[in-house]
Amino acid sequence: MNQEIFSDQIDLLVLDLDGTVFGTSRLLLEEIEKIRNLVDSGVRVIISSGRTLHYVLGIARCLGIDDVVICEEGTVTYDCRTHELTLLGEQTDLILLKNNLSSWLPFCIIPKEAHHDKNVIIALDREPRINVDDFLNEVSDVLSKKNLDLNITRSDEMINLMPPNISKGFALEKILKSEKINPNSVVAIGDSLNDLSVFDVVRYPIAVSNSHDLVKEKSVYTSDKTNGDCVCEVIDSIISNNMKY
Repeated sequence: MNQEIFSDQIDLLVLDLDGTVFGTSRLLLEEIEKIRNLVDSGVRVIISSGRTLHYVLGIARCLGIDDVVICEEGTVTYDCRTHELTLLGEQTDLILLKNNLSSWLPFCIIPKEAHHDKNVIIALDREPRINVDDFLNEVSDVLSKKNLDLNITRSDEMINLMPPNISKGFALEKILKSEKINPNSVVAIGDSLNDLSVFDVVRYPIAVSNSHDLVKEKSVYTSDKTNGDCVCEVIDSIISNNMKY
């Protein structure tokens, strides 16, 4: 990094996975080594991902991270140290929808490629497919008629339904408060829109070069490096910065 961006000792690094820790290529050996060196230096590392718990735990083991992980878009946290799993958000309306999906949303299917835990997030596709925004409005109308309080997010082809007011940032904020971690000592690296809620919580949000434009706008620093190369760059800067304290 060609500029000093930290004015505090860094105690925690929050890492998104897809598009951040790795892209379409393999996980970098150098990145694994640097993450492990960072942990050995006393800086905690938390994974924050939209992926499932089992997927995230597999990556955490590979990276040598034994800490809290955030997954399923913030609806699930798991402490690898104590094996405590926490579900965030009210699940009642989600379960009600799942039990009545075929009658209330007969044009919807749960796609095979959707790997979310269906107890916390329901991913929906439509047959036949239509414009995703129109699809979202269709489902919103049904939720309104059934008085279901659920949050809807969208991807390129499908939508996700989850408890309201839950995000990766919401989960992180609860972790910081419960473990008395100062947000001014936290760095987060991300690339996607679901990382914006995390960026709102920490003092030092950093965007990889392949980030969405809104993510870059919210960051205190945008790297000219992609994925793991950016993570390596930031870790070097954190270790160098912390040597001053």
